[in-house]
Formats: sequence, C-alpha cells, structure tokens
Amino acid sequence: MTRSRQSFLHGAAVLAFAGLVTRAMALAVQMVMARTMGAQGFGLFQTISPPYFLLVTLATFGLPPAVSKVIAENLAVGDVARARKAWITANAWCAASGLAVVCLAFALSPHLHRFMDPRAIPAFLAMVFRIPIVCLSSVLSGFYMGIQNQTPPALAWIVETTVRAAASVPLMLWMSPWGVRYGALALVIGGGVGELAGYLTMLGAYLLRHRRLLVTPGRSARPAHGVARDLAQVAVPTVLANVLGVIAFAAEPTVMYQAFLEAGVSRREATAMYGAFGMAMELLFMPTVLSGAISSVIVPAISEAKALCDDRLAARRIAQSIHAAMFVALFAAALFIASGEDAATALYRNPTAGHILAYLAPSCLFFYLSDPLFAVLQGLNRAFASTIITFVSSAVRLACIYEFVAAGHQGVRGLASAVAVSGIVSAMLAIFAVRRYHPLDLDLRMSFKMALAAVIAWLPMNGVQHAADQQAPWAQFALCTALGMATYVIAAMYLGLATVDEIARIPVVGRPLARAMRRLPFLGAR
Repeated sequence: MTRSRQSFLHGAAVLAFAGLVTRAMALAVQMVMARTMGAQGFGLFQTISPPYFLLVTLATFGLPPAVSKVIAENLAVGDVARARKAWITANAWCAASGLAVVCLAFALSPHLHRFMDPRAIPAFLAMVFRIPIVCLSSVLSGFYMGIQNQTPPALAWIVETTVRAAASVPLMLWMSPWGVRYGALALVIGGGVGELAGYLTMLGAYLLRHRRLLVTPGRSARPAHGVARDLAQVAVPTVLANVLGVIAFAAEPTVMYQAFLEAGVSRREATAMYGAFGMAMELLFMPTVLSGAISSVIVPAISEAKALCDDRLAARRIAQSIHAAMFVALFAAALFIASGEDAATALYRNPTAGHILAYLAPSCLFFYLSDPLFAVLQGLNRAFASTIITFVSSAVRLACIYEFVAAGHQGVRGLASAVAVSGIVSAMLAIFAVRRYHPLDLDLRMSFKMALAAVIAWLPMNGVQHAADQQAPWAQFALCTALGMATYVIAAMYLGLATVDEIARIPVVGRPLARAMRRLPFLGAR
C-alpha cells in the first residue's frame, strides 16, 4: 500500500494556510453582515448558532476525531482491513443520524418560539437542512486526517468559503432590507451552498485518487465488533464534551439576558451588547485557525506514535503542538492589546467590540492552548478527561456571567471577564490532565524566548498607535499587523526559535521567506 502522507508539522502548516485564507474570506462576509444588519442582526444570528451546533454534535457523534485516530493507528500497524471497517461504519452512522436529526428538528419546530426569537426560526430551519452534508463532510475530513494527508480538506475549506462568500453577500444585500430575519436566512442559504461545494470537492478527490487506500484482499485478525468499540472509545467522550460545551453555549444567552435584566438593562440593549461581544470573540479567535490546524493533525499523529509504542515520538509531538500554539497566542495577544480597538472599528464599525477585544487579549494564551491539549487527550485515548474539563469550565463560565453581570453590575465587561476565567480554568485543567497521562517535555527557555519576542513585537506596534493616531483605524491596524508580524518573526529567528531551513519547509510561503531571511545580518548561516 502507498499513501500520500505528510509530516505532522507540514500537515498542520497546510491546514493553517487554508484556515487563514478561509478566515479572511469569512471575515469579509461578517463585515458586510455587521454593516448591513448591525449588532442586532449579529446578535440574532448568534442565538441560532447554539441549537444548530447541538444538533450537529448529536448527528456526528464525535466520529470525525475517532475516525482519524482509529484509521491512523491501524494503518500504522498494517491492519488495512480494520481501518476500512471503521471508515464504512462511521459513514453509515453519520448518514443515518444526520437524517434522523433533521426529522427531529422539524418535529419540534412548532415549539421553537418558546426557546428563540421568532425572527430566527426561518433561518434555523433552513440551517437544519445542512446537517447531513456537514456529517458526511466531517467524517471524510477525519479520513484524510487519519491517512495524514491534509491537502484535500484544506482545498475543500477554501472552495467552501469562496462559494459561501460569493453566494451569501449578494443574497444578504438583496434580502436584508426586508428585515434582519431575511438577512440571517440569506446567510444560512449561502452557507449551505458553500458546504455542499466543499464536500463535493473533497469527495471528488477521494473517488479519483484515494478510495483504493483502504482496499485490501486480506482480512483483519480482529473481529468487526471491535471496530465499533474502538470508535466509541473516542467518540462517546468527545460527543459528551461537545454536548456539554454546546449546552453551555446555548444556555449562555438565557443566563446573559437574565443577568442583564437584573442589572436593569433591557433585552434590546442586551442583544446589542451581546452582538458586540460576539464581534470581539470572532476577532479574538481568528488566529485559532493555526492552533486549530495543530489540533486536527495531533490526534492521528499521537495515535500513530502510541500504536508504534514510541513514547519519545509522542512526547516530541505533544511538545511541538503546545509550543506552536503558544507561538501564535503570544503574538495575537500583543497585536490585540496594541490595536484591538482599531481592528473592531475598522472591520465592524463597533468601538464597543474593540474595547472588549483589547480587554480579552491577555487571555489568548489560554484560549489557544485548550484545543491542542484536548486533541492530545483524544490521541492518548483519554477523551473522557476533556469531558470533565468541559463540564467544569462551562459551569464556571455560566456562574461567572451571572455573578459579574447581575451581582457585580459590570455590564459587557463582566461577560468578557466570565469568558476569560472559564478559558483559564479550561487550559490549566487540560495541562494537568495531559501531565497525568503522559510526560510533558516542554522547554521553558523556548517559552521565555517566545514571550520576549512578543514583547519586542509589541514595542513598534505601540509606537504606531502613537505616531499614526490620526490615521484611519484600518490603516493603523494594517500597519500594526505588518510591522508587528515582521518584528516577531525576525526576533524569533535571532532568539533561535526556528532556523532558516525550518522556515523554508513551510508550504507556499516558506521558500520566499527563507530567501529573505538569509539576507539578514548574522542569520543566513542558521
């Protein structure tokens, strides 16, 4: 058997590049939405996301990471037949569960007005039709993660976002004058068209090039029912953790509205504040495409290492994933502290979102570390630990929202504080859990150097804020981003965090960037 596989970090880089492209296009759509429908429309769209994500979570049943793990560990030991059984089982389950969830949602549709704004119901019901495609697409993506070839999912994400943007923006501009409910419906329709295009792209790659990878004339030495058990060991804890997270996410608007009501804030004002908070969170989590890419590839990478009984390889990959997430998080924190208000004002024309973003910026490190750490636990077959952590952090989040907003009268800043506290709790518990199940070989000197590079990058960004304070917000943010990123990368190179040869291996941009780096004094030989 031959496989077109990629190294752990190369695969993460491919997904990260695709994630940056797709996030940029998605951000453009959000800009149009914010400027067309305002904070009210943004808040309305947020209210339909939690129940939709809950249905998707139930339908996929945590199978995407389970598929990637089971396929990776079986291919590592040469059991192709068993990997194929896992692939067929996951597809059959997701197809059946996706259709069942759609039927369940429409059976409950007469009662939806009790749980959500009536204006959001048409968009929610239209969104439900996307669930079967999302299920099949996520399992197919898990297959590619399992064979450690991230190029087809990356290409599919770019196609999906391109089609989504091309379909959503004209529809939203056409339908939103009739009301925010129609603007939200336009976004849902455009998103569905994009998801279908992305799935067909990935399916075409599978049928043309990769469907023979799991074909073998031999038979597995282990029984078929063991495949279901292997999938369930990852899927059940994952779906429990996801359900808890989505339930907490769905309960958040209810708790938030009640807390604001007790603080003397009307529901309409609370919706606008929640919309501004959502804009800030979108920007805060935009760089997580990089840490998210690491999370996607770390599950099969660690599963393969454990299947080969190579603890040193597993420890090295865990350390690589944590250090990579820290590298992204520290720069994001410096950028948002320096120019977060400019970013939100330029993109959303909402200064309140900018204040929230700058306030939350120091907590980036904890937010960005959580996903890779949870992925490590899944790869170590300890997914149930992430379920417990999700439950604890969700409870902390809801309790803090009520305490800070209702009792503390801190307004939208109290909402942001609650999210920050829950993120810190989640990351710290995840670190302790990983250390319990596998040794952590982290280089503290490297962490210190990353923090120093972030401080060095913050200095010119802060200088831009003072020197160009009369410029438009978008110009200030663009200058800060370009100057800060260049300073951060150069500082990282001189501090020994990466070599020029390592930079050259980055897909697409690596070689041109390495050629430029070799021209810097005292750096070309590194």
